[in-house]
Amino acid sequence: MGPGDGVVGVTGQPARCAVHPARRARDICPVCGRARCAPDAQSYAEKGCAACVTAQPPAPPPPTSEWLLRAGLAALAVAFLGAWVAAQYVDTQYFAVIVPALVGLACAWAATAAAGRTSRGSAPRIVVVIAAAAAVLGTALSDRLVPGGQNLFVPPGHRLPPYLAAVVGAFAWPVLFGPPRSRAADRVSP
Repeated sequence: MGPGDGVVGVTGQPARCAVHPARRARDICPVCGRARCAPDAQSYAEKGCAACVTAQPPAPPPPTSEWLLRAGLAALAVAFLGAWVAAQYVDTQYFAVIVPALVGLACAWAATAAAGRTSRGSAPRIVVVIAAAAAVLGTALSDRLVPGGQNLFVPPGHRLPPYLAAVVGAFAWPVLFGPPRSRAADRVSP
């Protein structure tokens, strides 16, 4: 190419470098297809242009220990807040079971939101197990926050249903509000 040659734009005018608009474009970047100037063509050659070479690669997914810790801390924080709310409804007829289930839902929400996307795409089942454990701890704490405190397991027919409701609430989160499952695996090829 000679010094007067260059890339012509759609309007018939000489195109400008995508990174340095004050310079005329000499050719097209082989990586991203943007117009690039002569200094960029000499500097980067087949590597591309200043825009593609300096582009940051996406961040790697967090390690397993990090998202497990984030999920656990978020679920515990929600469980402590939920314990205070659930303490208002200990020994009431229906709300003694409904509120721990809602605490379980909230713990699962917080855990999956804090875990974020993992290397496998979405948060795995272990995050829901962590949320269920936090919801059970929150329900147990609500029994202790009642003035005078409650025994955590006696009588079992009266104390265990709220714990079970907290676990059911945590495991209901992915079913009710989780991402839809792919139907491609459900299809049978003829």
